[in-house]
Amino acid sequence: MKRFYKGFFLILTAALLFSACAEKDGESAEAVSETVESEEVIVIGKADDAEEPETVNEAEENGTKETAGKEDKAATEEKKISETASEAEKADTEDKEEKDPEEKPEEETSEEKSEADTNEEKPEEEIKEEKEDPENKEVKETDKSQENAEDSENTEQQDAAQSAGIGFSKSEISEDIKARINGKSYAANCTVPYEDLRYLKVMYVNFQGQDCSGEIICNKAIADDLLDIFQKLYQERYQIDKIRLIDEYGADDDLSCADDNTSCFCFRNVEGSGNLSKHALGRAIDINPFYNPYVTYPNGKIRISPPGSEPYANRDSDFPHKIDKNDLAYKLFKAHGFTWGGDWKTLKDYQHFQKS
Repeated sequence: MKRFYKGFFLILTAALLFSACAEKDGESAEAVSETVESEEVIVIGKADDAEEPETVNEAEENGTKETAGKEDKAATEEKKISETASEAEKADTEDKEEKDPEEKPEEETSEEKSEADTNEEKPEEEIKEEKEDPENKEVKETDKSQENAEDSENTEQQDAAQSAGIGFSKSEISEDIKARINGKSYAANCTVPYEDLRYLKVMYVNFQGQDCSGEIICNKAIADDLLDIFQKLYQERYQIDKIRLIDEYGADDDLSCADDNTSCFCFRNVEGSGNLSKHALGRAIDINPFYNPYVTYPNGKIRISPPGSEPYANRDSDFPHKIDKNDLAYKLFKAHGFTWGGDWKTLKDYQHFQKS
């Protein structure tokens, strides 16, 4: 709209200037004509009437007045034209200002540019964090701390799992081991060749929560099963009182069980019978035997072994180190195909796991 007024004012100005000039020229020509005619009248009048000079003076005076009035009018019109031009120029200036807003001072522009460059240099995540609500930021920091703690815990578990293999080994029966077991667990009438047996080194956690190293002699058929089971028990910090060769007790099963010792191979018969025990073949193992006693019913009377373990024969009671179907040892042995003596019908051997 301002452009329209600008154009209109320019056109109007030109028209008024042109009109004023034309009118002024016309008035000048008319004044000259009237002056000539007046002189002619004067000349003629001199011949006819002596009083005519007075009339000529009046005509000149009247002509001068008319000329002055017209010049004043032209000046007024020129003034109006000048004002119109000023308004047009003012409108043009305002239109220019509207198109080109006033420039900011160089200092402000420089500061804004610097701030913009700084924001561009910052990663998007940092800019986002600066705009975040402080409470949300604290929550995120807390979550991050929890994640770091979980990562640390997972790392510790992974390290424990990796180190679980340390201290676990399997080997054939060496001459040193033979010297330790001959005449004891490996009786003079033993029918199991050394080649069928394996010597295992395992790690376990005792009742005091301490890491310990244990020894087992077993049949080679179950050696890998036992290594895997005891590694998992160790990783889970499952507590076992002792793991020693039964030879340290003179191959006396009662003494070994009374000391709550976990053991495997011992060439002997089943108690009260002439049949070889699975222990004689190295295919059975007793776990924490004092807390998981051997219960029989000879002549209809209950017999609990080892002596002193009677309170633990009641499997309805809740006490530490009890093996039942919720116990980790039970689950691991069953997963490897072992039979549990606690499932037997005519007697209960809660410490006993065997694999044929």
